[in-house]
Amino acid sequence: MKNYFVIHALGNTADDYWYKFVQKTVEKRGYKCFVPTLPPMENMSYSSWANAFDKYKKYINKDSVFIAHSTGSIFSVKYLMSNNLKIQKFIGVVSFNKNNINSPHPDWELINKTFFVDNLADFKNYATERICFYSPTDIYDFGILDEFATTIDAKKIIIKKAGHFTATTGYGEKFPEIVEYL
Repeated sequence: MKNYFVIHALGNTADDYWYKFVQKTVEKRGYKCFVPTLPPMENMSYSSWANAFDKYKKYINKDSVFIAHSTGSIFSVKYLMSNNLKIQKFIGVVSFNKNNINSPHPDWELINKTFFVDNLADFKNYATERICFYSPTDIYDFGILDEFATTIDAKKIIIKKAGHFTATTGYGEKFPEIVEYL
């Protein structure tokens, strides 16, 4: 059975931005969609997120779809690879596997580092279809976002003024461009 998972970004919860929009869209189509809230920044690391997410592992199968935002993207990649779980589709929104050297939040970069993988190109073997949304107006260096998408051989969806796909750039409660890829 096809299950969907929406994995939020660092410092967010399941109720932020467009996550519930995706959940409602998927559930209207008759599918189950999990949107967990993972540990907050003060308790955040790859292991804390993996431990919290383990209760959903039994629902992941070869037909599953992961929609992941920012740090949620690299968490999803590492979690699936570490647990040898293969899925049908991965949709990453502003995905990265390197620190942003020009980050306005250097403390976030230290947290993100615990999520990075050495063998990112191997993710092609874990998701049959891979799609990456990103924008040249993001706080993350465009080259880092593009490198992630290229490395996993993803279909690239570049939206000119989407920033980090948050409320400040019009992605508070909706994300209409993603619907056709769900």
